[in-house]
Amino acid sequence: MKLSQILFIALGAALIAVLSPLSIPFGVIPITLQTLAIGLIATLFRAREAFFAILLYSFLGFIGLPVFQGGAAGFTELFSPRGGYLISFLLIGTLIAALLTQVKHRLTATLIINLVGHLLMLLVGSLWILAFLGISVPSALSAGFIPFILPEVIKASLATAIALPLRRILSSRNDYFKENSPKQS
Repeated sequence: MKLSQILFIALGAALIAVLSPLSIPFGVIPITLQTLAIGLIATLFRAREAFFAILLYSFLGFIGLPVFQGGAAGFTELFSPRGGYLISFLLIGTLIAALLTQVKHRLTATLIINLVGHLLMLLVGSLWILAFLGISVPSALSAGFIPFILPEVIKASLATAIALPLRRILSSRNDYFKENSPKQS
């Protein structure tokens, strides 16, 4: 891995860590900027760097740094109603990045993939709430999915609107961001 890729991973983790504590209380699950940060990272980076940036962010939170929503920290966050979202960030963020590489970050495809990815993060989080709290499917969807659809549509749109122009700017300065640049090992 090149030094620049390691720096991108660290910067990605830092971006998620800075945006995640910003939250608006909203029932069991607050509205946060975590998924916006995940969308930005997934749209800017290749799958490997997105994966490691999200993994590094998660690791920092699990060892006790207050980087999770609302400044929460610790491994116990994984075993809370919010744990499913933390798992989904790693899985879905990596998937978004991989799919965007396949479609070469074309605007419409990028927006659709981000929208679907953000909604999948909500779905995984809701399924975790269902299992964790032992509530009904409609209750889990009411707690962790339905109220967040519009905020996630906005965040997915913002991630696309911010990251694509930023990729174009960065591609003139760093081959990593060029679509046809060779993959670095």
